[in-house]
Amino acid sequence: MKSILMPFFLCFSVIFYAQKTDIQYSYKATYNLEYQEDSTDQNSIKSETVVLYLGEGVSRYSSLGKAVKDSLTETLDPSNKSMAEFYRIRSITPETDFHYKIFKNHNDNELILAEKVFKDKLKYKQTLNLMNWEIEQETKEVLGYKVQKASGSFAGREYEAWFSPELPFSDGPYKFAGLPGLILEISDLQDHYHFTFSAFQELEKLVSKTLNLDDYKEVSQQDLDQVRNYYKRDPLTAMNNAGITIEWNDEAKAKRELSEAHKNRNNPIELQTK
Repeated sequence: MKSILMPFFLCFSVIFYAQKTDIQYSYKATYNLEYQEDSTDQNSIKSETVVLYLGEGVSRYSSLGKAVKDSLTETLDPSNKSMAEFYRIRSITPETDFHYKIFKNHNDNELILAEKVFKDKLKYKQTLNLMNWEIEQETKEVLGYKVQKASGSFAGREYEAWFSPELPFSDGPYKFAGLPGLILEISDLQDHYHFTFSAFQELEKLVSKTLNLDDYKEVSQQDLDQVRNYYKRDPLTAMNNAGITIEWNDEAKAKRELSEAHKNRNNPIELQTK
């Protein structure tokens, strides 16, 4: 059995600079996400590493690819906007299908999802505790941590979760939160989305992230989803509309292939949105 002592007030600080917030995270949980991209094809399984940074009453979730890209971008010389530098960053960034980041603030009972979709910086806010959990008696172990079962529904899916009171964070991957311990494993009952805990670490050096979303336009979740789907369905037209021209040997063929690929991505984690 493992335990963790967490004098949060010693390892977390939030400093306000005008409209920017500097948040220091002291812990990191890592998960493997397996998901079925096409709801009609059981062989369309993909996987990614996702990370959850934790502080006192706050967290930051994203895919590993998104986290690495953000870290590299933060160190980029603002005067160097060359295509060579763009491709250099892209070449050392893990590929990801998930380009958003989710900030949870338990003190304000609020989460913010922010995403840059091509040239559009968009965000939306939601109430944090989106699920009504039913805690059950069943227990097991996950990587040495004793976990307890809970079940609940969210966005059109029924979920089974396993949380550990030994890690006293009322948090978890993606938007999942609200249990008396960190969620170490969670999956929907069809097993289309399955988060599996792989590591937890206290960071030797605090990770500081500046939360500055002032240049992100606040929209509804439906609006952001619509913009994302439009770009993924027809990125060539989106680029042309933005004034970016790319020479293609067969543009019509490229559009057909991209459209067909988009049709196979028909199984989002949220089947219903408010």
